[in-house]
Amino acid sequence: LRSLVEEGPGIVIGTPQAALERTLPRDLLQEAFVDLEVGAKRDPDDLIGLLKLLGYEPAEPVRAPGQYSKRGGILDVFAVGHASPTRIEWFDDEIESLRKFDPNSQRSLGNTHRLTLAPSRETLFNLPGVRDSQSPEEEKQARAGFREMLERAVELEAANLTDEAAKTLEETIGGDIKALQSGVFFDRLDLYRPMLHPDSGCAIDLLPEDGCLILDEPVELDALAARAEEELASALEHRAARGEILKSTVNDYVLPPEHLGSPEMVI
Repeated sequence: LRSLVEEGPGIVIGTPQAALERTLPRDLLQEAFVDLEVGAKRDPDDLIGLLKLLGYEPAEPVRAPGQYSKRGGILDVFAVGHASPTRIEWFDDEIESLRKFDPNSQRSLGNTHRLTLAPSRETLFNLPGVRDSQSPEEEKQARAGFREMLERAVELEAANLTDEAAKTLEETIGGDIKALQSGVFFDRLDLYRPMLHPDSGCAIDLLPEDGCLILDEPVELDALAARAEEELASALEHRAARGEILKSTVNDYVLPPEHLGSPEMVI
């Protein structure tokens, strides 16, 4: 995803399911990849705030991607996409060193000059550039409107479910609403990606204007995408009937196979 939104040449290979899955909008993706370098100035507390916005969680010690830990002037971060965590040390507000280490033994694996932070999730709450575009009152109103929309949806859908499923829906979505209102990341957050990022497309939409899409065995790819779409549709229908999720459509999460391109586009 980063290769698709940053300048410069690159080659990205993926399955049709991955290429068609809705992801973050381009502007959010561009903000969500952050480079840290030795000698650069970066306030530790600001960096921790950014890590939280990127979906990272505190852990002591860090053992898995998407975790961070702060002890005095040292910040351990297990950046997504990296094989080992990095220990960041500061001198005042300047990054003095970046050192890879083994999460089990805590032994150093050597210094590095640069660390790239990537989002730990594909569904994020607003990042700084977007969040700051709203006043606190506007943000408060937006949160209230979002909550009311979900509560109304639960009320309407529960009326058409069995008593047991209706109770499950009310309790489950009620818990989700609390987490969404508090801005706390939770396992079911991806279910609300269509609402949090309604203008999102898929990886194909991130291709630059001069980008080239090559389909290997396009007929087979189309069949694979269609089969995955059918399986997802069935799963969403059954989960909604059990009251585990609100009703949704396949295209809330993935774009149709036709989005891979028309026959005349195929090389």
